Amino acid sequence: MPGQEPPTDVELNRRRTDRVLAPVPIRIIANDANGVAFAEDTVTVSFNRQGARITVTHSLLLDDVILILNKRTGIEEEFRVVGSFGRSLGDRSEWGVEASNPDGKIWGIEFSTPSEELQPKALVECGGCQRVVQSTLSSIEYDVLLAVGMLSRHCTRCNETTRWRPSEQTNLPQIEIERKAAPPQGEKRRAKRIKLVMRVRVRNTWGVIDVAQTRDVSKLGLCYFSTKLFNIADEIFIILPFAASSVPVETKGKIVWSQPAANGRYYGVEYLR
Repeated sequence: MPGQEPPTDVELNRRRTDRVLAPVPIRIIANDANGVAFAEDTVTVSFNRQGARITVTHSLLLDDVILILNKRTGIEEEFRVVGSFGRSLGDRSEWGVEASNPDGKIWGIEFSTPSEELQPKALVECGGCQRVVQSTLSSIEYDVLLAVGMLSRHCTRCNETTRWRPSEQTNLPQIEIERKAAPPQGEKRRAKRIKLVMRVRVRNTWGVIDVAQTRDVSKLGLCYFSTKLFNIADEIFIILPFAASSVPVETKGKIVWSQPAANGRYYGVEYLR
C-alpha cells in the first residue's frame, strides 16, 4: 500500500518460521495408548519447521515416535508425540508432535532456522525425581505447556519418560542448563527404526502372497515376519493397514536381508522410490 513501510528482514524471517494454519492431508502410523499399531488418514491443524498439531481419533502414546506421511508431497518423516490439547471436534483429539528432523522437507516449504534468542526457554521440573532444568522448548512443546501445564519427555536421571511441569524453585543452587546429547555411535543410522507390530499384505512378482506381521518400521523400509519363503533381491509389493475409508495402495520394495526365526523368517525391506 502507498506510504506503508516494507517489512524488515527480522519480520520476514519471523514470518517464515511462524506456523502455517492449513489442513494438510496426512497419514500417520503409530501405536495407540494400548500399544496396538494403527494407521489413520487425517489432517494437520497447523505446522511449522519444528512440528505440527494434528487431529486423530486414536489416543497416542506420549513421547512415542510416529511416522507421518504428507499425502501431497509423498514425503514421510518421524515425529515425537509431545502431548494432547484435548478434544477438538467430535471424537477427534488434537495432539502436538515434534519433528525428529527439523530440516526435513515433509511440508514442501523452506523454513528458516529461528535465532536462539527467539526460541522459548522454560524452567521445568521432573515429576519423578524433582530434577530442575532450564530447557529450550520447541514451539510445539511450548504450546502444550501453555495449554495443559505439563510436558512428557525423557529424564536422564529417571531413565524413562516422565511428566514435567513449570518449576517454581527458582532459587536452587544448581539449576541445570539442558543440552541436547549426541546419539551414541551405535545408534547413528540412516533412519531410526520404530518398534511397530501390524499386519501387512506382501506379494512378490512370482505369485507368493502372505499376510505378514511387521517387527519394526522406518521411513526407508521395514522388517516383517512370514511363514512363506521370499528371496533376497525379490521385488515385493506391500499394502500397509489403512483407515476404513481409504483405498489400499501398494508400496514397492526390495528384500535386502533375511534371517531364520521360529516357524518362519524375518525379512528386511527397503522401499523403492
